[in-house]
Amino acid sequence: MCYNPHMVKILDCSIRDGGHQNNWNFDADFVFHYIEKLKSEKIDYCEIGYRNYIDKENKGEFFSCDRLFLEQFINNKGSLKIGVMADYKRINLKDFNSATDDVVDFVRIACHPADIADSLLVCEALKQNKYNVFLQLMEIPNVKEEHYNILNNWEYKDILESIYIADSYSTVTPKDIPVYFEKLKGIGFNKISFHAHNDKHMALDNTLKAISCGAFSVDVCQNNLGGNLNWNDYKNCL
Repeated sequence: MCYNPHMVKILDCSIRDGGHQNNWNFDADFVFHYIEKLKSEKIDYCEIGYRNYIDKENKGEFFSCDRLFLEQFINNKGSLKIGVMADYKRINLKDFNSATDDVVDFVRIACHPADIADSLLVCEALKQNKYNVFLQLMEIPNVKEEHYNILNNWEYKDILESIYIADSYSTVTPKDIPVYFEKLKGIGFNKISFHAHNDKHMALDNTLKAISCGAFSVDVCQNNLGGNLNWNDYKNCL
């Protein structure tokens, strides 16, 4: 089956997820070339790292990605949207005072099921500060009915750029994807995205299934750097 490259937006998370392999210590020249490659490939989003407030000790600068540090990478980004992820338990909203005074185009909040309710409040605060916000539901198979009820009752679904399903432990199969999509659609989320891991070599099949379910965006990495869906594998399906 052929997939139109314009059907879905592409988010590259090579640096952010790849940092788990090198403790977020990337050479600046490498990142400059990486951004140029994403621009040439017409990637929509680049998640350049984390902006976490705690557990920063002995980690590289791409684990905390403060505004001043990121400025050097922003000047030549063109239409590429560059953003950061923040773990719910590691975020400090003081690091996100105002999008108008920041250099990032989006923030993705990652939360585990037990933290969904509090993470929604964080999303509201970020949006109030003018940030574009994604919410990532980690370990999606462990999101239970009680958690879906919290999401269902949330009044501000439309503030999200999209809500992400994350296959955190590589346990999701293609037959599971429509179930999660329909569940989230049924409680009022119109834009749903997918983040694959490739430990069991299911990232491509899972991502293609997510696209067939109407995914708003899907995540890729360059040359297996992040352990997600390899961009070249996806391109071969276009």
